[in-house]
Formats: sequence, C-alpha cells, structure tokens
Amino acid sequence: MKKKICLLLVVVLSLVSLPVFAEDYDNFKAEDNLIVDGTIGSTTFAAGNSVKTSSEIDGTAFIAGNSLSVGSKQDYLFAAGNSVVLNGATAKDAFVAGSTVSIDSTEVRDLYVAASSITINSDVSRNLYAAGGTIIINSQIQGDVNLACESIKLGDNAVITGKLVYPEEASIDIKDKEKIGEIKTYKSAKVDTDVDVKISPVAIIIAKVLGTLYKYVAMLLITFILLALAKPMFEKLANVDKSFGKVALTSLIGFGILCLLPFAAIIAMITIIGIPLGIVSLIVYGLLIYLSIIPTAYYFGNMMFGRSIKNRFLLMTLSLLLIYILKAIPVVGTIVGFVSLIFGLGMYLTLLVTRKEKK
Repeated sequence: MKKKICLLLVVVLSLVSLPVFAEDYDNFKAEDNLIVDGTIGSTTFAAGNSVKTSSEIDGTAFIAGNSLSVGSKQDYLFAAGNSVVLNGATAKDAFVAGSTVSIDSTEVRDLYVAASSITINSDVSRNLYAAGGTIIINSQIQGDVNLACESIKLGDNAVITGKLVYPEEASIDIKDKEKIGEIKTYKSAKVDTDVDVKISPVAIIIAKVLGTLYKYVAMLLITFILLALAKPMFEKLANVDKSFGKVALTSLIGFGILCLLPFAAIIAMITIIGIPLGIVSLIVYGLLIYLSIIPTAYYFGNMMFGRSIKNRFLLMTLSLLLIYILKAIPVVGTIVGFVSLIFGLGMYLTLLVTRKEKK
C-alpha cells in the first residue's frame, strides 16, 4: 500500500513540475498568488505559492503550490502542496499529496491521498486509498477504505459500506463499528534499524574496488563502440592543440556549459514550442556529462602515451584505467573528476565548432 502511494506522489510531483515556467497561456498558469476561475476548454496546469481554483475545466487539472484551495470542476484532479484543501471540487478521481490535506464538500469517485495529516469530511462514491500519519474520516465511503497510517479516527458521521483495511499496529478510534461493512488488518513489514551490522575495512575496500571496476568496464565498452563508429571524432581529438592555454580555455568553456545549459533549457520551456527543445537539451546535457570522461581520457592519453602506443583501443584502455584509479583516491579523485567533467564538456563543443568550420 505504501509503495503505491509513494509511486502516486512521484507521478503527481513530476506532472505538476512543468507549468512553473509557463505563464502566458490559458491552460498554463503560474504566479505567486494565483486565482484560476472561469471556463477552460482543455487540461490545465497551475502552480504558485498560493493557488485558488473555482473554474470548470474540460480535462485534467494539475495543481501545485505551497497553499492550495481547490474548488474547481474537472475530469481528473492531481494536486500537490504543503497545505491542500478541496472544498467544492468535482472530479472522477482525485490524487492529492501534501503535508496537511482536508477534503470538504467534494464530489469524487475514487480518492487517493498521501499526507502527514488527512481529514476527510466529504463523501466518496467509491473507494478511498490513503497513507499518512493521522487520518480522520467523518463522511460516507461507498466502497472500500485502504489505509497505511499510524492513527485513525472515525467520527460520528463515518460510514464505510465496504471493507476498512488498516495496519494492525495503528491506533484506531471508532465511534460505531456497526457502520463499517467489514474490518481487516494487516501487518506492516518493518526493517529493524537497531541491528548492529559490522563491516570490516577489507570488505569496504573490496566493495569500492569492485564498484570502480564495474564503472570502468562499462565505460570502456561504450568507448570501444565509439572508437569503432566515430573514428573521425578521435582523429580530431588527436590533432587538437595540446598547450596549457588550450586546456585552460577548453575547461573554462566546459564550466560554462555545465552551469548555463540547464538554465538555457529552462528558459526554452517558457513557451510551449520550446518545451520539447528544453527536455531534449536536458537529456543531451545528462548524456554529455556521463560521457565527458571519454574525450578527456583520449586527449590526455594521447598526450602522454601517443608516441609509444599507436593502437587507439589500447590507448583508451590505459587512459581510462588511469583516470578511474585517480578518481578512487580521496580528495585527488574529486579534483580529477571535476576537471575531467568540465574539460570533456568543453572538448565536445570544440569538436562541434571545428566540424562546422570545416563544412
């Protein structure tokens, strides 16, 4: 049950993260204190510090913010915030996540809630799924109620037509058990965090060595594929100026890419047309960061071993191994890893510019 609710939280928070960057469209709304009203003819995204809705939405509503007061009508509702109040809202299914959640005068078929404190004073026409610290129900639930919590309170007006399912270790206060169709409990799986597990220093060292070896082999396989498919790229790398000034300039460019590219992608998302470009840019950004070690290893490997090792595959095998060994050393590894990252990013841009100049 808790895993399902956690998955719900991830989905909700992922879905509501996009609209923060769009303000100028009827169905994309974002500002500090946001009021959404009127009729909206499509799925709507709304985000702000304080969000209040009373609109009629022909589609799904995704709402996020610090304080939410939701009274809109929509097909499906996804809401996430610190304090979330549903009052007068209508939806087929509602997915709500927050610190405190209160449901009042709301028409909903299935209700999914995850919060520290949950209060439900509104009827649910089918099933309720909730996870949190304290859950208070003072309304009629036509179907089943599935809970994962520490404390449960069923008020005078609480009626559950189907089953009430909750953890056997949870404390529960029920005014009238006859108003519940069936009661079932389950035992939550708990991990004993008090177990004293002692791991020898040798085991820790072996684990680190194996982890580094795994990363090295994985990157080496990717490198071999690139060596076979992108031979011109490595030929250009071999001919790049190897002066200290070139290394410093390339590293500076790479540092700029590391800092500025995410902001450029976010700015691109301000417009609907730019959202796909921004998403693709972030994907490419992550990929370049992961592969930044390859041009770094080839450049410096060619600088150190190029005269004695002519085989590119052998050269990269040795160069990558040397970098991964250095990265495994405390303090030194942090410096080597950062330099490798920014230099590799700068080198990718250098290769791209060089290619355009030749064309």
